This record gives sequence, C-alpha cells and structure tokens, in this order.
Amino acid sequence: MMPRRVEISVSDTQTEKVVAQRVVPPSLRAQVVAIPFVTIAFILIVTVLVAMVWPMQRYETAPGRAELVGSRLSVAGDQVVVYPPERGVRFVTALGTEVNPLQAFMGWVDPFVNVLTCEERFGDCNPTQSREVQLGAMANAKEIAAYVALSYLGFDTTFQEGPAQVAGFDPSVCPEDAPSQRACKVLAVGDVITSIDVGDGPIEVDVISKLSEALKNAQAGDIATLKVTPLTNSGPGTPKSVDVELIQSPDDASRTLIGFSARDTRTVQLPFTVNFDTDDIGGPSAGLSFTVALIDSLTKGELIPSQGVAVTGTIQDDGSVGAIGALVQKSIAVKKSGARIFLVPTAQGPDDIAAAQAAVGDAVKIVPVATLGEALEALVKFGGEPGISPVKQG
Repeated sequence: MMPRRVEISVSDTQTEKVVAQRVVPPSLRAQVVAIPFVTIAFILIVTVLVAMVWPMQRYETAPGRAELVGSRLSVAGDQVVVYPPERGVRFVTALGTEVNPLQAFMGWVDPFVNVLTCEERFGDCNPTQSREVQLGAMANAKEIAAYVALSYLGFDTTFQEGPAQVAGFDPSVCPEDAPSQRACKVLAVGDVITSIDVGDGPIEVDVISKLSEALKNAQAGDIATLKVTPLTNSGPGTPKSVDVELIQSPDDASRTLIGFSARDTRTVQLPFTVNFDTDDIGGPSAGLSFTVALIDSLTKGELIPSQGVAVTGTIQDDGSVGAIGALVQKSIAVKKSGARIFLVPTAQGPDDIAAAQAAVGDAVKIVPVATLGEALEALVKFGGEPGISPVKQG
C-alpha cells in the first residue's frame, strides 16, 4: 500500500525587524524662533475667548428673516369662510440683540450690520423696558391690521379705547436742561397713568381720552399730580404719585399738555376671532403685511404673485402706511428668502429706499406704497389675482 500524501499549508510567521529612525530634536535656534509665534497664537486664542464673553453693551441691527404670515395667522368663527392661500405674503424682521466684542467686530466689518451703543439703541439705555414697549407696539399693530383688513372687506369693526401709557418724549419740549418737574424728568417709558389731579381733586384715567378732558381748563405752568403704575422687568410695578409741570402745546397755543407721547393702546372689536402668533417679536413694522395676509385669507384667489412677495410698513386705521426701521437689513433678509418683490413704505423717503435697492441689486424689486390700496394694486400689477368679496355666513 502506497503511503497517503498529506499537504499542509504553512504561514510564514517570521518576525521582521524594523529599525526606527532616530528623532532629532529641534535646534536651540529653531526653538528660540518659535517662541514668539507660539506666544502670539496663545494671545490671539485668549483674546478671542475673552471677546466671546466680555460684556460691552453693544447692540446689532442685522438682517433677520422674511417669514410667511400664513403659518402664524388663524381665523375662527362661523361668520366667514377662510381660503388658505397657496403662496402667501412674508413679513420681515431685523435682529437687534446684544453682541459681545467679537460679534461687534464682525458687525463693524459687515456693510449690512449696524453696531450701536446702548444709548443709541434704546435712548435711556433700558433694554428690558424698551422690549416691553416693543411687544406692546406689536400687539397694537395686530389689532389695527385686523381692523383695517376687515373694514376693507366690509365687516363691522370698532375700536375700544385703552389706558394712557407713556411711549416717549419729544426732545423739542423736553431738552437736557428741562426743569426737574418736566414730564421727561419724572415719568418713564412704559408708565401707565391711572389718575390726574390738576387742583380740583383726582380724576380716574381708565382710558386715554380722560387725560384730555382733565386738561381742558389747565394752564401751562400748573402742577398736576399723576398716579402712575411703572413698567418693571417683572411686569407692572408699585403705583406711585409724581408731580408734573404742565406745558403749552408747541403746535396749538390753546392746548395744555403733560409733555409725553402716548402709545396707541386701542383694541379692536371684531365679529370673529383673528390671531397672529408673533411669539416674542416686537415692533409695529409688520402691520401692513398682516393686513394683506388677512385679506388674502378671507378672499378667493391668489392675491400674492408667483414671484414671492415680502411686505413691511406700519398700518394706520385709515389705511395709510408708515415708515419703519432697518430697511436695508430687512431688504437683505428678503433677498435671502427668495422673494422677488418687496413692498415698502413710501414714507421711508427716496434715500432710504435707494440704499435698500442698492443692497439687493436686481435680485429684489422694491416697490414703495403709501396706502393699503396702493399695496393691493401693486400685487395685482405683478400678477396677483384681484380679491373676490369674502363669503359671509349666517
């Protein structure tokens, strides 16, 4: 018998010796040369880290966003049919947050960002108080937008007076060297006046028109005692009394004034519920866009042209459109959104509008409008469908 052949596979496991290369340390000269570069790099890193956290009270005005109003608008009630638009109009915001030194530097080199001091941004450098006032302005803008839109569409709407709240002071009647009892010296933005006494006893002020009635027989130079509720970081503060020297109106010598600008605190009475969910967005500049969006939602057809439209501008109860801030920054936001048409207030003035158009070039067509009627005409001109009267129920 022949022996059986067996094949065995054998792997080569022999270890190969590898000789490591000799590491040569850097020369003393190279080390000396590297020290300044390492030091500079360390200083730069520390500077950047410090700049990211060091407080400096600077605030930016920068491009924000151009968002569709439709996702924030809701209408509820059996009196009307809602037609959700396929396209919809955009409202535009600008950023105004506090920045650190690093962000401030980046803003200074960006041609479309303005970096402001606290006083330049807020006047009296009270960001929290100013924020509350801006939120109040947005709330009022929504009320007026609903009133104007529904009035335009033929619905019954009315305004209801609100409280007397301080919105600001006119520098022409309240300069830096004004007397200590002038309104700007004893009142603050956000204060709500709840009563006034011009010598005949206190008069309750539940609505702003009560102030005008109380001042009819008063004279410039009289001292009025006001009871006010200040606005604090946590809401209404503790009521207090202040004495104010009354002044003569600079526009009408027969009128006597306290000397402050009042915030529009009116609310509107509507036949059904309209809500614009604006979260923590402040300011009145979205008024016209909200008005257009509500009209578009309550009428058949696509009011907004296919190119995409953004709108900015305050809205008054007579349908007039008022100027807004940060138009250049808002124009950049519109360009980034892809919208090709941007309706802006004629009241901005030719220089501001020209600067905004230069910032966006041919990417966006900026169209000035002075009234709601002009805004609606512009939308139809660029391809929007004329609105058909809303369908009222019941």
